Amino acid sequence: MSRTTWLSHVTVLDAGSSAASRYCGWLFVQNGARVLGSGARPSDQLTPAALDFLDTGKEPGTEPYAAPDVVLVDAPGPAPVAGRLTGVVDPYGPDGPHSGWAADEVTIAARGGAAAYTTGRDGTPVYGFGLRYQYLAGLYLYTALVGELAAARSGSHEVRVSLLETVASVLPYPTTQYAYNGSDSLLEQSGPRFVVACADGWVVVYAGLAWPAITGLLSRPDLDGDRRFVELGDRFAHVDELRGLFDAWGATRTVAEALAGAAAHDVAAAAVRSPAQVLDDPDLAARGAWHEVRGGGRAPTIPNLLVTEGVDT
Repeated sequence: MSRTTWLSHVTVLDAGSSAASRYCGWLFVQNGARVLGSGARPSDQLTPAALDFLDTGKEPGTEPYAAPDVVLVDAPGPAPVAGRLTGVVDPYGPDGPHSGWAADEVTIAARGGAAAYTTGRDGTPVYGFGLRYQYLAGLYLYTALVGELAAARSGSHEVRVSLLETVASVLPYPTTQYAYNGSDSLLEQSGPRFVVACADGWVVVYAGLAWPAITGLLSRPDLDGDRRFVELGDRFAHVDELRGLFDAWGATRTVAEALAGAAAHDVAAAAVRSPAQVLDDPDLAARGAWHEVRGGGRAPTIPNLLVTEGVDT
């Protein structure tokens, strides 16, 4: 299962129940570590298919556990055995009014601010799919633990990752923005973006580029000097009218025609693809983006590895 053996000297006990802790363990597997499962009851958020992915390559562990290098757990609750390093996934952190509370993905997204950033056209919070913040927290935890292993400090240490802070880490910069200009609007981030319905699917278009390129794409030269849209700030002030222009443009085109037009006018656009289309993408397959998992089916392979075997450093 491992794609490299650079952590083959490391033993990990995965005693976590969340996607975050189990994904952290999966990353250790991918880099050659021996990872033992503790038999901890998985979170109700994890489907059988998700468990087939997250537990692929892990060995069943039996008590009493020999002292591992790393123990992965979820807060609250103690680790089943002491390790040199303990990696803890904590929903809200060890301090504060919600310390010790449990949380699911949607709750974390809402309390962390992501639900206010991803909204539908009517302002209703929109949540996509998957346990994205938990997987990201697992990546953060893995990175920190590997850093601690490399530091080789004496004694035992704990590394703790907060799911709430993980959400906040990937949001734009509204706090800094508010400190500078008193605005708490999340709209004015780079440029307007629109999800546009075409005759046979959907595309995402970035409308923060030079205005003549956009009027060329829309086949609306009559709007070249329209003061509602020439300057970027004015586009934000008239974002609903601009969205209407793109809606009318997309309604008369297929996805392929919309993308061809965007390429011809140097406007950034991409198709919204279904999971089946992504899995069947020949370029991703050629790059080794997928691997078979226990239980059948395919799952993403980690994109980058630090491989140092046989290299003098």
